[in-house]
Amino acid sequence: MIQILSWNIQNGEGVDGKISLNRIADTIFSMATPDVICLQEVSRNSILKDNTKPDQLKQLSNLFLDYKAFYGSAYDVLRDGEGQREQFGNIILSKLPVLSSFNHILPQPTNSSFRHMPRQASEVTVQTPSFPLCVITTHLEYGSQNQRYEQFKRILSIKDDIDNLSINPATIQEDSPYAKLERSNKVVICGDFNFESSSKEYGLISSYSDKPLIDSWTHLNSNLKHAPTCGIFDKKQWSEGPHCRDFAFVSDNLKNNIGNFIVNEETDASDHQPIVLTITD
Repeated sequence: MIQILSWNIQNGEGVDGKISLNRIADTIFSMATPDVICLQEVSRNSILKDNTKPDQLKQLSNLFLDYKAFYGSAYDVLRDGEGQREQFGNIILSKLPVLSSFNHILPQPTNSSFRHMPRQASEVTVQTPSFPLCVITTHLEYGSQNQRYEQFKRILSIKDDIDNLSINPATIQEDSPYAKLERSNKVVICGDFNFESSSKEYGLISSYSDKPLIDSWTHLNSNLKHAPTCGIFDKKQWSEGPHCRDFAFVSDNLKNNIGNFIVNEETDASDHQPIVLTITD
C-alpha cells in the first residue's frame, strides 16, 4: 500500500495569516505517514507576507528528514539588488527510492490582460515494493482558462510520451547518457489544477486519449460531488465558497489499485486542503 499526499501549502501561510511550515508538517503527520508528499507553492528567497525570504526547500528538507526532496522551480531569477536567486515551484518528498526525476516547464500563452507567471510540473518515478510508479505534481495558472487548458494538455502529452516510450523504448547504450532511464507508465498526476470538474480543462481527460486518466475521487464516489479542497475557511480568496480544484488522477492501468482517497476538510493551515491517495499493491 502506497500513500501519496498532495497539498497546495501557500508557502505555509494559514488562514490566520501566520506562516508556519512546522504546522504544515504536523498536519501531514497527523493524517498519515505518506510515502510520497507533493507540495505546491514552495518558495526560495522570495519575499513572503511576513517580510521574510526563507529557503523553504531547506526548511522542508529539515522537517522531513526521512524523505528525499526533489524541487521543481517554475522560474529561477536574480532580482535587481539581490544576492540570492529567487525560485518558486513545487516539491516532491519521497521515502521511496527515486529512480528518475524530470522538470517540465508548462506553456504560458501570451496575454497581457491579467497577471500570470511561469508554471511547471515535477515528475519522479519511485520504486514501490511491487512496481515502479510515476508521480507528477503541478500547479496550473489561476487567472487564465486558456493557459490552464494548454498547460493541462501539455501534461497529458507528457503522459502520452511516457506511454509511447513504454511501448517503443529508445535504443540503450549503457555507461553513457543513453543508458536506460526508468520511467513508469503507471502514473499518478496530482496537484492544484485551478479548474473544477465541470470545466473545459477537465473535459480534456476524456477527449485526449482512448485510455483516459481516472479521477480517483469519482472512481470511488461515483454518485457524490467532489469534496471541497479550498474555500472552506478562506472566504476572502474564495468568495464562491467551498469547492474542489485539487485532484489525483491515475492512469487506466492503475484504476484497480485505487484503494482510498481522502480530503482533510478540518485544517486551516493553508487556503487549500490536503488530499491523500492510497494505491494498493
